[in-house]
Amino acid sequence: MNSLSISSKPFITKLQENLQRVDKRVNDYIADSNEGNIHNIRTSIRRADASFRSLPKKIRKRNKVSNYIKLCKQLFKINSKIRDYDIIYEKLRNYSSQPIYTELTELLKKRRDAELRKARDKALSLRKIKPPKIDDKNISKGKLNRRFNKIISRFSDKIELNFPVVLTNVDRTRQLHEMRKDCKKLRYLLELLSYQNNKEAERTITELEKIQEMLGSIHDDDIMITYLRRSRHSKEIRHILDGVIAERARRYDEFIEFCKGNLSNSKENFFSQIWALT
Repeated sequence: MNSLSISSKPFITKLQENLQRVDKRVNDYIADSNEGNIHNIRTSIRRADASFRSLPKKIRKRNKVSNYIKLCKQLFKINSKIRDYDIIYEKLRNYSSQPIYTELTELLKKRRDAELRKARDKALSLRKIKPPKIDDKNISKGKLNRRFNKIISRFSDKIELNFPVVLTNVDRTRQLHEMRKDCKKLRYLLELLSYQNNKEAERTITELEKIQEMLGSIHDDDIMITYLRRSRHSKEIRHILDGVIAERARRYDEFIEFCKGNLSNSKENFFSQIWALT
């Protein structure tokens, strides 16, 4: 297996760019917490978190660093709930002409509004904290590379472990969700190598984007299915639930077909790309 090499100075430059992006998007989010800004704040936090994960332990444990990323994660978690509500609402719009629509969406709106108030409070708290500044002179290249390669291997191993489970059991929603998140985390880690023009990393990022997009669509259906199954209007919404289940089955079949083509014995397949990197 190869070992990826990452240099301290360009890494810190990328880290500071990620932090500045979070800072800007927090302000945008406070000004207008619309769907676009919810998406933007979540992706910027993901990228900042990938940078922080790569730092040596001594720096990660500093109060300013750990407190900042902790608050970022709290904001991310609440906005993930809001996004889930938005996904459900969007899917329900297909049934807006039906009487049950109003009852389903009114409760959904109340829950979303409650979470949005929490999220805005967290965003305001985050705006009061200045993003931590980290000097590349304080980072050993050896420690940075060991840490970076360690977490690359960790997420690669988790993806490889969950892949056969997800491929052989349509109902393993938890493993599917975990693999989707691990694909995102690995992708954002590899993006830290963008300054190197690493072709293998770029190819793997493209594959990860395809996989997470397909798994994301399936996950959105799973969110909707769970919500509908918990509804007290079980009889009235049975036809809606059946429609989403059918849609989910179709997307899962498309994912299986995609994997058959990308998990062949070819040296260009997805796992070969990951193994070449790690």
